[in-house]
Parts: sequence; C-alpha cells; structure tokens
Amino acid sequence: MSTWMVEFWGSEELNLLFWIATASSAPFWVLMLVWPKAKVTRVLCRLWLAPPLLGLFYLYLLYLANDVTGLPKLEGVEMKNVRRFWAHPILFIALWMHRLVMDLFVGIWIARFARFRAWEVRIELLLVWLLGPLGAMVFAVRYWISVLLGKIERKRG
Repeated sequence: MSTWMVEFWGSEELNLLFWIATASSAPFWVLMLVWPKAKVTRVLCRLWLAPPLLGLFYLYLLYLANDVTGLPKLEGVEMKNVRRFWAHPILFIALWMHRLVMDLFVGIWIARFARFRAWEVRIELLLVWLLGPLGAMVFAVRYWISVLLGKIERKRG
C-alpha cells in the first residue's frame, strides 16, 4: 500500500496512533512531577524500565511502517532526502516516539541525580517534558553553578 493511501484511508487511525504515542510517556512524567518521592515513582521511573518499555512501542511502529507500506528508500543523507524519509506517516510517529523516549530517559536521569543531592527539580523536569533539550540545559546550568559554588566554598573553608 502506498504512503498516500495510508494517509488518506488511515488518517483517523494515524491520529489515534500519534496520540497514543504522545500519551504513553505522560504517566511517568506525572509521577516524577507530582509524587517525586513516592515509592511507586522510584519503582516505575527507572532508566532500565520506562524508556525500554516505551522503546518496544517505537520498534512496533518501525515494524508497522515496514509491514504496511514498506520503508521508503533513503536516497542519501542530504536534508531533503532524510526529510522525505521521515515524512512517511508511520515513520513520523516513530520519530516522535523516539523523541519522547529520549526525553523520558533524560528526565528520569535528572530526577535520579536530583534525588541523591536532595534537589527539587520539578521545573527542570517540566521543561524536559515539554521542551526537551532546554530543560536539560537549565539543569546543566544549575549543576555547574553548584559545582562552582562548592569550589568557592571549599577555598574559603
């Protein structure tokens, strides 16, 4: 089946698939933002559990894209060719899922790191969830400021 047929006949299903992908990481984010110290958060929001679990959905999307229409041919690594490759409707959802999984991985890492330092990181986590790298940059700035302040404090003491 060609890509345009998938988009034309399956637009409702594709939209549903997109929203399922989008919502799939939300429970983990809600746990980290609302109940960061709860045991259920510590159990479910682990680097080796949540991202690989959602990664299975990513693999399913890749399988689905190949099974339904076949993967489009990537005719080189120029921007227009890569953009055309990811314009495939199911591959686009897989790319979106990839972003969600990687952001979740970063968020869980930040939450874990912060727990060991007794830091409150809800703002950084919210930024990672919504804006990806921006939240990681805010956290990195906070980390480096704490390192510099620690060095200054040690020199004084």
